[in-house]
Amino acid sequence: MLANKIAIVTGATSGIGRATALMFAREGAKVVATGRNSSALSSLIEEIEGKGGVCHGIPADATNDADVERVVSGAVEKFGALNILVNNAGVLRGGAVGAGESATQLETWDFNMAINARAPMAFIAAAVPHLKLQERSVIVNVSSVNGLQSFGGTASYCASKAAMDMLMRCASVDLAPFGIRCNNVNPGVVVTELQKTGGLNDEAYEKFLERSKTVTHPLSESLERVAEADEVASCILFLADSERSGYVTGTSLKVDGGRANLGAR
Repeated sequence: MLANKIAIVTGATSGIGRATALMFAREGAKVVATGRNSSALSSLIEEIEGKGGVCHGIPADATNDADVERVVSGAVEKFGALNILVNNAGVLRGGAVGAGESATQLETWDFNMAINARAPMAFIAAAVPHLKLQERSVIVNVSSVNGLQSFGGTASYCASKAAMDMLMRCASVDLAPFGIRCNNVNPGVVVTELQKTGGLNDEAYEKFLERSKTVTHPLSESLERVAEADEVASCILFLADSERSGYVTGTSLKVDGGRANLGAR
């Protein structure tokens, strides 16, 4: 499916990003994996190469413009081209509008926006000159169902993902003349470390998962589970494969078990 395609995957050291890097490598892509956790990055490279895949790791902070340029240029220097960009790096820091000090609310806003909205734009800006040089290049961003509707207590996170969705739609128009497709996946709750890094302890996280299985995700009640990272990675793979999705651009693909159809709960 992706034989010899060169693909950058950001936030590749855990969760959806790690699953995507592994899946891309299995499908023949030459993966350039990036993230802040150097030891986790080394573990990913070891696993991919141990299975006969190709992976080049570049530790980087997605909010650092110099790091972004270094990742993109490093990919091209290593493999000679760039075909696919997966903007997966993301964070979730909650906070209700009007709750707490104004400075804290703005800090939360800036934190979410820096990683979820600005960093994807930085990677796109750096990658497009190289993507233009290849036929049928692709950008896939990992957004969220939270970008498609409102949820209490997560205003800046929802806004940052909505910004990512609009960036994708605009980019799909601007880049279409160059044959570059741009799409998003919008997951619901997925078994990753996102909520824990956002502040939930183990007990709160387990309660969150149980509620997600029975209240907020229609399909989860019958399956008795929420989504796994591989299920989202499979959708990213579909969108990245121009043989299978070559006429798909400007689309938000929901991978949410029907959550967006229920409204906020």
